[in-house]
Amino acid sequence: MIPAIDLLKGEAVVLVGGRPETAEPVSDDPVALARSWQRRGARRLHLVDLDAALGSGENRDLVRQVLRGVTVPVQVGGGLRDEDALREALATGAANAIVGTRAVRDPSWLEAMAVRFPSRLILALDRDSRGVLVDGWQRAAAADPARILEDANRLPLGGVLFTDVSVEGRLQGVQQTRDALVRRCARPRIAAGGVRGLDDLAALRRAGYDHVVVGRALYAGSLDLREAMGAFP
Repeated sequence: MIPAIDLLKGEAVVLVGGRPETAEPVSDDPVALARSWQRRGARRLHLVDLDAALGSGENRDLVRQVLRGVTVPVQVGGGLRDEDALREALATGAANAIVGTRAVRDPSWLEAMAVRFPSRLILALDRDSRGVLVDGWQRAAAADPARILEDANRLPLGGVLFTDVSVEGRLQGVQQTRDALVRRCARPRIAAGGVRGLDDLAALRRAGYDHVVVGRALYAGSLDLREAMGAFP
């Protein structure tokens, strides 16, 4: 179970469906927040620079501060769309770099980067009714998710992150837990979106996920970190 820290304009926030106008601050000190999750027992963190993902700025220095402030592994995403950005994130201390937009649009780039950074990249396969989403979930790509996954299964990736954007941040519970793409995924499978309580974690385990990223449920108090880790280590 991986707590999420999403950065927007220097704060940690939660969003609904990735829409920046829905941002609700959860901490004005993301470094302290990350340390708090570590102190409470989190074994890994999920850190995303929303400004970079949306193309509205960046929180690069803050990301570095968070990485320096904790000792648990951190998977970092948001706007990582060229080799220099990947190299910087990994050199700064990220255990894994999450790639979505460029990876979906340019499979040859994903292949080259996966070979260059074996087991360090996590492919983000973010979806809702529009299809596979890119540019901070603002647009749908002309891409076939089955083909993307087929290519991903051949690459030395650190995992595939399946986000159900339609329920992300809504505390409505998970949907589509019996996802054919997830069952066909040959890399570590990470779920995100919609988790409300322990029943959702149990459903995701049954569906074959290896890990789950949780944000709003932890911040809203509908899910306790230690209980969640007991249900989904």
